[in-house]
Amino acid sequence: MRYINGEDLLAALDEAEAGPQPDDLPDAPVIDNWFLIWRDGDVVRADGDVHGHPTIDDPWVTTSPVLGYSYDFDREEGWLRSISRWYRLGRLREVPVGAEDPERARRATITMANIKLQQQRDSWRDQYLCSRNFQK
Repeated sequence: MRYINGEDLLAALDEAEAGPQPDDLPDAPVIDNWFLIWRDGDVVRADGDVHGHPTIDDPWVTTSPVLGYSYDFDREEGWLRSISRWYRLGRLREVPVGAEDPERARRATITMANIKLQQQRDSWRDQYLCSRNFQK
């Protein structure tokens, strides 16, 4: 994970949990063909095709750790807050799933990511709030 101090992380967590403000998304990069990814012991990240990123020219991106997101499956749009920035979400990646109902499996995976994200946020809050209280 890229370096971020505890206060900035706590502020970004608050932003992610509150959702974007009106000025957060109009100029935010767009990720299309995206999906949430994580490995055992790792944080949740998003990867996909990015457009309009201020520092990355490569069309494929894996984000810094995701702090929160919201996605409307019917409209195929939403938002995502990573540690470093806001993103607008476009079309979710079609994932080949060996299931009778691949759409249901994709939704279940996204739901599992929400659970993982909540655990991640709780852990970071506990870690940095404990550290802050210890320093006082």
